[in-house]
Amino acid sequence: MRAAAISRDEILEAGRMLFQEKGWSAIHMRSVAGRCGVAVGSLYNYFSSKTELMSATVESVWQEIFQVPDHFPPGEQFCRCIRWLYGNMQEGNRRYPGFLTLHAMGFPTGEGKVEGRRRMEHIQYQLRDALCRVLRQDPQVQQGVFDSRLTPEGFVELVFSMLLSALLRGEESCEHLLTVIRRVIY
Repeated sequence: MRAAAISRDEILEAGRMLFQEKGWSAIHMRSVAGRCGVAVGSLYNYFSSKTELMSATVESVWQEIFQVPDHFPPGEQFCRCIRWLYGNMQEGNRRYPGFLTLHAMGFPTGEGKVEGRRRMEHIQYQLRDALCRVLRQDPQVQQGVFDSRLTPEGFVELVFSMLLSALLRGEESCEHLLTVIRRVIY
């Protein structure tokens, strides 16, 4: 066992690595402690239960996949953001096999379902909020296309759903979606 102190970030990194290597079912207190080289009791300084550890690990994966940059280069910023996002989703799906599929179909059943879903929805809310900001700030977007029936929030929700759908179908790119976006808002 290692004598040095361990951080919450190191624990979450170990959880993400276990998920990458062995899948969702590999994340439990004993396996994460083993990966970190510490006693199981050390994890309880940061997480009160397996459920809390699993939920925090899921949240950290979502944050890793969906960390939206503060700024995109000029010119079709919303489309650039969507292209970037789809690339991140593909990379996340490669690094964490089945993770996005698992969440697109609903959070895993069993212990931690409610907390895991809450954390997932929080990250998705932050992502949608960031996409709405990019949409509103893109100087090339024809803001007049939005009204009470098609709001920026509704449009972002639709685009996000279509991105998940394209990923589940295994599409190599999101260019078809970008063509539709351009016809609607530019």
